[in-house]
Amino acid sequence: MFKLSTVASLLALSFTSGAMAQISYLEDTRDQISIQDYSYEQKALVAEQAKLLLDGLYVNKYAKNLYYGLSPAGHLDPVVAVDDLINNMGNLSSSQFHQQLQKIFLSQRDFHLDYNYPAPMKNFVSFVPVHFAQTVNADGSKEVRVNRIWQNYTVLAPDTSTVSLGDKVIAYNGQAVSDVVNNTLFQGGGANPDGGFVGALNNLTIKSHNKQMPPQNDALALTLESYETGEIYSVNLPWLVYNGNPSTQANTEDDTAQFTQSINYEFATFKELEAAAQDGALALAANATAEPTVTWNKVQVDGESVGYIKIASFSPKNGTNTALVAIIDILDNQLSDTKALIIDVRSNPGGNILYNDYLLQLFTPKRVTPSHVRFINTPENHHILNNSLFGTYLSDNWHQVLADVQGTNEQYSAATSFMTKDAANQIGQAYYGNVGVWANANTYSAGDMFTCGMQDNGIATVFGQHERTGAGGANVIEHGLFVQYVGAPYQALPYDQSMRVSWRQSVRQGHHINALIEDYGCVANEVVSYNVEDIFDGDAQDFNTIARKLLAKPTARATVAFNSDRFASVAETNGVYNFDVTNTEYVDVYIDGTKVKRISAFAYGTQAKTISYTLPSNVTTGTVQFVGLDSGKTRLWNSTRFF
Repeated sequence: MFKLSTVASLLALSFTSGAMAQISYLEDTRDQISIQDYSYEQKALVAEQAKLLLDGLYVNKYAKNLYYGLSPAGHLDPVVAVDDLINNMGNLSSSQFHQQLQKIFLSQRDFHLDYNYPAPMKNFVSFVPVHFAQTVNADGSKEVRVNRIWQNYTVLAPDTSTVSLGDKVIAYNGQAVSDVVNNTLFQGGGANPDGGFVGALNNLTIKSHNKQMPPQNDALALTLESYETGEIYSVNLPWLVYNGNPSTQANTEDDTAQFTQSINYEFATFKELEAAAQDGALALAANATAEPTVTWNKVQVDGESVGYIKIASFSPKNGTNTALVAIIDILDNQLSDTKALIIDVRSNPGGNILYNDYLLQLFTPKRVTPSHVRFINTPENHHILNNSLFGTYLSDNWHQVLADVQGTNEQYSAATSFMTKDAANQIGQAYYGNVGVWANANTYSAGDMFTCGMQDNGIATVFGQHERTGAGGANVIEHGLFVQYVGAPYQALPYDQSMRVSWRQSVRQGHHINALIEDYGCVANEVVSYNVEDIFDGDAQDFNTIARKLLAKPTARATVAFNSDRFASVAETNGVYNFDVTNTEYVDVYIDGTKVKRISAFAYGTQAKTISYTLPSNVTTGTVQFVGLDSGKTRLWNSTRFF
């Protein structure tokens, strides 16, 4: 076999700085990917901590039992199963113990509920340098094809050169690939048919050993059909191993951000490897910003300008504020003259829910409703909120909704939000054209919440590569945070082991009031299926299809255009704001959220009328918001200026 030592220097030039700790072959590393031997006492500690999460804190336990039913080969009742494990663990080896507990967690098909194997096993990821996707044919039939080849890794797997993009996957280790996917649904973790399929598909070529055991064989045997010639051929690809510290925590900006996370860490690890392969760039996302997870472009479609913003993650590398400012700058300046905007959150694994909530207001004249979540009504949650340091990090609304159901038979508290409605609307509108959200079944967690929030608030049309998003509907909390901020009965786990739990359940608002995101996801308004041609054209065909649908929609008749920058100081503007409006009857003026004036604009038709407003002389810092109204006082547009 072509060994690592012959190509190490080449790889060192290819990887992004700090991204890779080590790449090796599974056959050379297998003995390192091991589970520590646990004593009975250590097993008991881990099992009891797992039960604390599954019985007392896991907010989806009731809903999962209803959605999937119970099956020894599929979904398990988590509480019953962990009790059975505790009663039998004296008869289990350490490996059997961990695998049975892992089976309980994975059977919930919930990417926010994680049981992570101990170190050193959890630090390894096995993968092959090809990736699969489900494609849809013109007749609606579905296939599995090669949609990505990580070229920077193929030097370790020379036989990859025989594989081409678009080739159809026929068999996986000698079994029909459809059978393998179906048999892997309760290991892949994805919820609902779409999320389950892509989750299982992802698991075929990348296996994080914080959850998965190493592949049985050192190489993956594939049978494929050439897209170009129709020839059937076979190839063996060696499993490669990434030895680092895979994603087990989100990028958080402060202590409180640890409590507002919603992210799929499995897919985040996949994105890390993809980035290290320098294979994540899309032709559509041509322009970078100060925030690496935000890119943009302006594309001509049928003679019209259409904006494009890619949000790769809701865990911004440089912080939420940097990401928000970058997006506002794009909307105010680079894309202000476009008639339609496509926001691409495909394969976004999630992140900070607050970031998602702040974004909604940028695309609508209306006041938006932020994300809402609820608790499971258990003594454990009442203890956490009322008797621990953990509870001091949560605002009064969280304490109130849980107190309201204490001592009752209600399964859940009422739903409440991470921020007030005023906070969710303090930035205001920044884009005035038609908006589409482009999602898929790998859009997860905060990505689900953003997509559903745009739909629930009537802001955007959701275009899906699949019928539904990935359906990750919860705020996730690390077990270690309960250890740190609650104390007993939560205890640290041996060998740097970790768990996390879906703690607060997402409940939709607006047009889908009280519907769950978990398992159901956000249903696309229009499905624009991923087909084999999309593998080769950088999604240009589907982009154009979505753009034309948005351009065909009626546009807002009322418009506004300001003559000064959104963040201009009083020294720069002399406190005077001039802006041009059309089809606007009145303009309400708010200073720091308080209404101070209504201006009669009487701007009719498409001929712009200039409105001027001067700040009071004693007002030198703060915000001023202008809200355009029609004759019935319905909001037509709004804009907040910061000074």
